[in-house]
Amino acid sequence: MSELLFFILGLIIGGLGMTTLMCCLQVNRVNELERQIVLRPDTNEDNSEVVECEVEE
Repeated sequence: MSELLFFILGLIIGGLGMTTLMCCLQVNRVNELERQIVLRPDTNEDNSEVVECEVEE
């Protein structure tokens, strides 16, 4: 019975840990995409207003 309890607790703790890790990696990926958008050369030809994000490090 205790093996089943440890197995279930391991699944819960492991699942929470991996979910947290994947969320942190996704946040880092979003920041990298924002940096690429800001550093992209100006290819806007129709003179519409473009709002740029500031990258703080």
